[in-house]
Amino acid sequence: MRLKIEHRSVLHFEAPVVEQHCELRLKPREDKYQRLLSHRLEIDPKVQVFEYADAYGNRVQSFAIIPPHQRLEIHFSAELESYLENPFDFVPPSPAEEQGQLKGLLKQSPRLLDFVLSRSERTPDLAAEALAAACPAFDPAKNFLPQIQAAMAWIQASLKYLPESTEVHHPLAEVLGAGAGVCQDFSHLLIALLRGWGIPARYVMGYQYLAEARERSAATHAWTEAYLPAVGWRGFDATTGLLADATYLPVAVGRDSRDAAPHRGCYKGGAAGLPPEVDLQVASAQ
Repeated sequence: MRLKIEHRSVLHFEAPVVEQHCELRLKPREDKYQRLLSHRLEIDPKVQVFEYADAYGNRVQSFAIIPPHQRLEIHFSAELESYLENPFDFVPPSPAEEQGQLKGLLKQSPRLLDFVLSRSERTPDLAAEALAAACPAFDPAKNFLPQIQAAMAWIQASLKYLPESTEVHHPLAEVLGAGAGVCQDFSHLLIALLRGWGIPARYVMGYQYLAEARERSAATHAWTEAYLPAVGWRGFDATTGLLADATYLPVAVGRDSRDAAPHRGCYKGGAAGLPPEVDLQVASAQ
């Protein structure tokens, strides 16, 4: 599947600000399921852009605007091919073998423990915080895949999807208290649950292609990747209850949403930022 992305955002400030430093995570990752064919980044005011890989392998484009300015416009475009047509295309070992393989992988690749042991306000220890007493328990007699699917069904029954009901990087305790959230909250809850089971789970920020979508979106999407020994990282969208396929285009991953924010930074000056203008379109390039 060949897709094209147009992502434009404009930041306004109430008064001029100076020495603004920004990090962008907008460039889709490349792996055996996704190939980037072309990309273009345009920024106004004009700046020099530096690119590097962060600790989680995300491509980061950074820049600084030193002179006073009251407006920042970022326009990212890309074309890529996505290949994961069938996310179920693997045969898992027996439950006992699968659990044994994961234990071995955690010993061989201790960096995977970042996605098992990490806790934050967004991905807390559910048991220790008594945040979800009714959350499903791990069953060692079953494989990971059906249990993760059951966990997504439980999350959908526990949370109502309500646009703009939470702010970015919202604490999960408040989300559970309100019983409603957005895609990043659904993802954080699934991550917290899977880590409690001992399964590596990470936050994914990216784009999603919806063939029937008729309007542009104002936001990127968020989902979860869990590590399955038979295939490696595989995406799970707790918001929809679906496994991620070729229509899901990962950009950045991390322990939670703070590691994978599409745009973050700082500036000097007392002026407050106004609500950003965001326009996103993901369309077929064929």
